[in-house]
Amino acid sequence: MQSKIHIIGLSVEGRESLSQNALKLVESANLLIGGERHLEEFPEFKGERFVLRSNLKEMLEVVNASRLTSHVSPIVVLASGDPGLYGIADYLIRNLGRDSVEITPNVSAMQWAFAKAKVSWNDARIVSSHGRGMGKILEAAKEADKIGIFTSNGDEPSEIAKLLSDNGLNGFTAYICEDLGMETEKISEIPVSEVVGKRFAALNVMVLLRQGSGLRGKGLEGNLNRTPYPLPLTPLIGLPDSSFTHSKGLITKEEVRIVSLAKLRLRDNSVVWDIGAGSGSLGIEAARLARNGKVFAIEKEPERVAHIRENIKKFGVANMIVLEGKAPEGLDGFSDPDAVFIGGSGGNLSDILDVVKGRLRPSGRIVINAITLETLHEATTGLKDRGFDVEVVSLNIARSKDLIGMKMFEAENPVFVIIGRRGDPCDRPI
Repeated sequence: MQSKIHIIGLSVEGRESLSQNALKLVESANLLIGGERHLEEFPEFKGERFVLRSNLKEMLEVVNASRLTSHVSPIVVLASGDPGLYGIADYLIRNLGRDSVEITPNVSAMQWAFAKAKVSWNDARIVSSHGRGMGKILEAAKEADKIGIFTSNGDEPSEIAKLLSDNGLNGFTAYICEDLGMETEKISEIPVSEVVGKRFAALNVMVLLRQGSGLRGKGLEGNLNRTPYPLPLTPLIGLPDSSFTHSKGLITKEEVRIVSLAKLRLRDNSVVWDIGAGSGSLGIEAARLARNGKVFAIEKEPERVAHIRENIKKFGVANMIVLEGKAPEGLDGFSDPDAVFIGGSGGNLSDILDVVKGRLRPSGRIVINAITLETLHEATTGLKDRGFDVEVVSLNIARSKDLIGMKMFEAENPVFVIIGRRGDPCDRPI
């Protein structure tokens, strides 16, 4: 039996925050892993030490080597606060297995930060600036009244504040909590616009409270006369066509988009391909629905690619990647999809379907939009020949328009929504 990996969280109080059981684990460990700040809490430790920086792969090699030589002594990884909240726990579980890991959480820096702001955090949006985090922060600022942000360095509060300012989201009061629990601890409460250009201690956590939302703390009363940024009244699904940047009306119309999205059967963590993405309208709505998934969009026209990127920024979508190119070229770089939408194939529908057939995950779905009978025939035949069950929905949409003080209907061109499926995701056990 191999040694267990114990991930032990330290609060801002350091060693003093650990239970007797956690201290005994550290004392009996043959390998102690952590950042320099964490390791300094245990100067008396005589076993092997590993300083954790950005060397995660090297850490795994050291852990695996240690597990081969010792089957009794534990391996201890010291982490900040709750290792499961934007911490190292997820990485170790994914790479070493759930049964190999034990987690001892502690009070996180985020809990401390909200306590310092004297605001409850049960309804806060918690995000991190790491990786693609800036997009997540922008998305949160458009929707949430309370936001807690884990930052990486002393420059990031300024960068975050500038990002919000550039997108017209200045209506927040910021709490910058520096060096929590240390003698140098400092809590700054300032309008987020005044954070731009300022540098803070490397160890900091940022809390944002929307002004005018009824959230009051020390000093907030003076900010209530500011005009708060209004929460956008964007629906979860069915964004109006006029809200997207597009050219020459080349956009999947709202009603067609809603039906197509419904037929894709998206889940919170779905991976979606948007092929022939046009303005990106369907991909953006898919990304908003699959918040913990990812959307890969491909479009061959540079002008439309620019429109997609503009729309991504406009809606603060953080989980959508755009590639300029003509499918099926470029699809190799996409993760295997749960759902594929084909709005345009550039004459390569057969080749695209060959790729999708081999890459689509079990119970995945393909949805194709067609406006010509030729494309309808090619899509239905192509899907059947590749072993898909096929359903076709014909959408005939007419919108009312004014005519001499009266209303009449003006018809849109019919659109065929072709669905290919291997089983139904709704049949899967929850």
